[in-house]
Formats: sequence, C-alpha cells, structure tokens
Amino acid sequence: MPVTLPRMPQSVRQALGPQAAEDFIQWFDVILVERAVRRDEYRELLSRLDILEHDVSDLKGGLAELHRTMDERFDRMQAQMNERFDRMNERFDQMYERITTMIRWTVGTLALLGTIMTILMAIAQFT
Repeated sequence: MPVTLPRMPQSVRQALGPQAAEDFIQWFDVILVERAVRRDEYRELLSRLDILEHDVSDLKGGLAELHRTMDERFDRMQAQMNERFDRMNERFDQMYERITTMIRWTVGTLALLGTIMTILMAIAQFT
C-alpha cells in the first residue's frame, strides 16, 4: 500500500526541478513501502514482544524453581548415600574386629595344640 507523502516544499521543487522532484517522490514512496513499518504493525509487534517477554520471565521462574528442587533432591540423595556408606564402614569395622579376633583364637589354639603335642611327645620319649 503506497504511503502518501505531503507535498514537497516549493523551494525543494525549484532547486531540484519538477521532473527530479517527481522522481524523488516516487523513489521515496517505493523506499518507504519496502523498508518502513506501519505504526499498527509496529504496535502489534511490540505487543507480541511483551507477551514473549512475559512468557520468558515465567520460564525463567520455572527453571529457577526446578533448579532449586533438583538441588534439594540431590542434597537428600547425598545425605542418604553418606548414611549408607557410614553403615558400610561400621559393618567393615565389625568384620575386621571379628576376623582379627578369630585369627587370634586360631593362632592361640594352634600354639596351645603345638605345646600340648610337644609335651605329650616329651612324656612319651621319657616313658
């Protein structure tokens, strides 16, 4: 849709000449149609951008909430994992103590049996 321009000032018409002024007006009409944006289109675009800005701000809020929720869940998981590892460490400590005790009893029993056998062999040699 061609844009209607106000008449060119008389001084410009005289300086350019009637044909040059007419050519300039036609050229300027084409440039305005090709490159200019009408006010109603501009306002429509601004309203759409406002809606997008509102939606993006809602998304940012949602992402922040999601980030906070995920951090809380990861913190709970970390606490649970630490608790499980602490229990495992306690179990390994108990197992270590029991194995150590069993080894002591085994070594003591073997030493006692060796001593008893040595004594019995000595008695058997002297009798």
